Parts: sequence; C-alpha cells; structure tokens
Amino acid sequence: MKQGMKRYRPLGLRVRARVVFFVSVTLLLSGVSFAGDSPQLGGDSLFENQILSMTAPKPELKPSGDPRFKDNEDGTVTDLEEGLMWKQQDSYQEKKRWINWVEAHDYVREKNENKFAGYEDWRLPTRKELLSLYEKEKSVPWPYYWTTNEVHIDPIFGYTSCCFWTSEVHKDIYAWHVNFIRGKAYPSIKQGVKNMAAGSASLSVVRLVRKVEPAREARASK
Repeated sequence: MKQGMKRYRPLGLRVRARVVFFVSVTLLLSGVSFAGDSPQLGGDSLFENQILSMTAPKPELKPSGDPRFKDNEDGTVTDLEEGLMWKQQDSYQEKKRWINWVEAHDYVREKNENKFAGYEDWRLPTRKELLSLYEKEKSVPWPYYWTTNEVHIDPIFGYTSCCFWTSEVHKDIYAWHVNFIRGKAYPSIKQGVKNMAAGSASLSVVRLVRKVEPAREARASK
C-alpha cells in the first residue's frame, strides 16, 4: 500500500503542475497576466512548442480584397478609412518571440532609429486604434494546444498573433492590451507572465502604427 502511494504521489504532482501551467496561459488569452521578476524575451519554446501559431506549416491566406486596406509593398499597410499606417508584420512574425510592455518600447525605438519603411514616427497604438482593426466577420486561424482559435483581423496582415500591447497604462503596473480573438481590451501586467523554467514572458506582441496625412494619402492613392 505504501509503495503504491509513493508511485502515485509524483504523478499527482505532475498532473497538478500541468493543470496550473495550462490555466495560467489560458488566463493570458483572456486578458489576465502575471508578473515576472525581470523582463526577458520568450518564444514558443517557453511553452514546450505547444503554441503552433508561428511554427506549424500553414496554407496561404486568401486575400479579403477589402478596399479599406492598401498594401504599400514596403512592409506597411495603410488603413484608408482611419488614416493610419500599420507595420504589416507584428513583432512576433518578425522576431519569433513574445515581448512584454517594457520591451515593446524598445522595439518601437529600434524601428524608428532604423527608419523602418522610411519613417521615424512609429509608435504603440491606442486601444481605439487597435480595436478599429477588429472585424468579427474576418478571421485568421491561430492554433493553440489542441484547438484552433480565430483572430478577427483582415488577412492582409498574415498569420498574426492574438494579443497586442497598447500605449495606454492602467494603475502603474498594468498596460492595456487588445485581444483579437474576443475583440476586447484588458489590463495586463507590464512585465508579463512568469514561468519558473524560463524567466518571464508575455503572449502579447506589438503592431506599430503611425498617422497618415489625409491629403498625402489621397495623392498617393490616385
């Protein structure tokens, strides 16, 4: 009987650990995150390659043909309705790693110093600006564990991530991010979620934006 208990106890601990880990990451997708000791970058390996959104083979996305969006063919997309220019790839698509809110500002600075697409006024978007990209009738697959979620954004942005940092803070240690699975904004801890094996990370990423002058864009579209 004692031997049986000794064999069962480690199994129970492993099961509980897996449950805690899964619940923690699931809460992140719902807009809840946990603090880490130090801001570090994390990738799919942080989650034992279970998040396959950027690593699994994927078919080519079918363009929506929406005239609202203009592919500038320089790594940017212009939203002709909102007067905004977006970086076409998010930070995960480019770097294959998650970033927290502090690192998001480093990413902005890097792109401005290098004058990405010829501009140096890139910034983090507001909640309102990000939510303007959410379109319930459009969807891009986002595989996660054994399920496939749908990110509701125009496919012109490719196989994008689900959750994006904004420029807006909330009660000092939080910043707002927008979840494109649900189309809602949530406060999230700036330093991301802590993982005992790999430091800290966050499921949120960055999609940079800049304002476009209406007259200039009108001339460019002719």
